[in-house]
Amino acid sequence: MRVSRPVLVARLLELDAAGALTSAHVRAGAQAGGVNVRTVWRWLEAARTEGRMERRPRARLELSDRAWEVLAQAGGNVAVLHRHLKAAGEEVPSLASLYRVVHRDLQAGRVLPDRAVVRREWEEHQTRQALADLALASLRETGAAKAAAARSARGPL
Repeated sequence: MRVSRPVLVARLLELDAAGALTSAHVRAGAQAGGVNVRTVWRWLEAARTEGRMERRPRARLELSDRAWEVLAQAGGNVAVLHRHLKAAGEEVPSLASLYRVVHRDLQAGRVLPDRAVVRREWEEHQTRQALADLALASLRETGAAKAAAARSARGPL
């Protein structure tokens, strides 16, 4: 039976606090944990200096919501997402890493938005932006037209 890392480190720290920790304890702990003696010493050092008895958490690659939208627009095609990220000049992981991240998140319950819904939202956004741009352009034109009308009302110079 293997002893878990937190249990082993906690017990060895108790012995260390009592001043009773010996190399024999560490060797026995390494054998019980199924690891090398040097590994147990590193665990103890990490517990003393960092207060950490568990493994150091690994950095995980996460996709932004925008990346998931691009993936949905591409119908779940990860290669299209990879090309999009490259074209955008963003830091791009390998294609294999992207596949693993997408698969991991989908297995964990992330739902890929429906392609039609995402496309419709994008088109609505584009339409709203175009209307806003036209409204600004018409205001500028109106101002220019008023200035031209005022000049013509003054008559020739």
